[in-house]
Amino acid sequence: MKSYCALFSSLVITAPVLANEFSLDWDYTLSANTATHRDSLLFGAPVTNTTETADALLDLQLEGRGLTGLFAAKGNQIYSSDNTQSLEGELIIQDLFWQGNVELSGMEIDITLGKVRLDWGVGYGYRPLDVFKPYRRNPVGIQVEEGTGVAMASYFDMSGEWSLVYSDSSWTQQQGTSLEQAAEQQGIGLRRYALWGDSEWQVLAYYDDVRRGLFGGSYVTVVNEAWSVHSSALYQHKYLSYVQQGGFTPVSLQTKDDGYQVLAGLNWANAAGNTIILEYWYDSRSWSDAEWHNAYSQVAALSSQATLKPIATSYAQGLNHANLVQHNVMFHWSLDSSSWSQWSWSKEQLWLDRLTPTFDVLYSPQDQGVIATQWLDYLVYDSGSASFSAELAARFMTGDSDSVYANLNDKRMIFLNLRGKF
Repeated sequence: MKSYCALFSSLVITAPVLANEFSLDWDYTLSANTATHRDSLLFGAPVTNTTETADALLDLQLEGRGLTGLFAAKGNQIYSSDNTQSLEGELIIQDLFWQGNVELSGMEIDITLGKVRLDWGVGYGYRPLDVFKPYRRNPVGIQVEEGTGVAMASYFDMSGEWSLVYSDSSWTQQQGTSLEQAAEQQGIGLRRYALWGDSEWQVLAYYDDVRRGLFGGSYVTVVNEAWSVHSSALYQHKYLSYVQQGGFTPVSLQTKDDGYQVLAGLNWANAAGNTIILEYWYDSRSWSDAEWHNAYSQVAALSSQATLKPIATSYAQGLNHANLVQHNVMFHWSLDSSSWSQWSWSKEQLWLDRLTPTFDVLYSPQDQGVIATQWLDYLVYDSGSASFSAELAARFMTGDSDSVYANLNDKRMIFLNLRGKF
């Protein structure tokens, strides 16, 4: 902790010097949350019914001389009602890369070198084409995402872009799950992106030392002023997955063949400021409905004997997959803050012009599980160079009693997030 503080203090002290040659942007987030726990089939009875915690984050983004950097100082559990949790400090380099260009055989080639977050996905709830390092989507609290080691050369023509990329996903400081650590890869690939009229598409071919080859693509098109369609698909030759052995053998992480992910979605927006997104995606790497029911049965049988409980708890590893279930449906709605002035009942309430409501529902059609999330974001102050906003977020995990979402250890989480920049 002391070393992280010293490093960040030196960064703050040298900021005036850096400001002469780099543009600096500071952001901060304070997040307080309360989580209500449940007695679930996978985890059993909780030690305590509720837990309250508070976290903090300070971000610095700098740009200049072709360099871009994003640094995060994160304080985990600066307060916790759980006595077993203690304060943890991290100084994380999220991005640090250089961009320039060279001329090769009369062609101008853009070069990117360093730690970069490459995000080529086109979905809202899930992005199959985040192939280098998957990012968690739509968090309710503080989340720090890191890039991967990248060396990329890009050439732009009249239709779009050709990219040759090398990536090393082990350039991470935060410790992930055992699945994430085992899936760290190094590889090389080729991407083609093109824009034709009102449609854009991309194709990606990539080979690394874990998946041994993958191929994917996406397509987005604008139908009219209100509607657009997006889709993406990915195939990988090898993938890591937790496998149920049965009997008295714990769940183990193994390499399997032929993984598929597909996504299709609709976007709708109107002049009143409403935005609706409806998506469906499938992930063959996740446990099927039958595998989840088998896991519940095994946990119930093994938990009856104290010596077998470690084997029973291993079935919770199925929750570490990128998607908890194979079939997923997402509904998203948001309302632009300027829309409040369009209705007679609300246009006199000037404070509403700073309020942005958002609502998401993630539904599992096979077992009728539901995760519902709402955000209420209120912009308190914005001068252009500085701002401050307050956000109330709540997430509820529910559904049929034997659904995966209704057996997560958290039943609901409520967050108060205070964000700003200076």
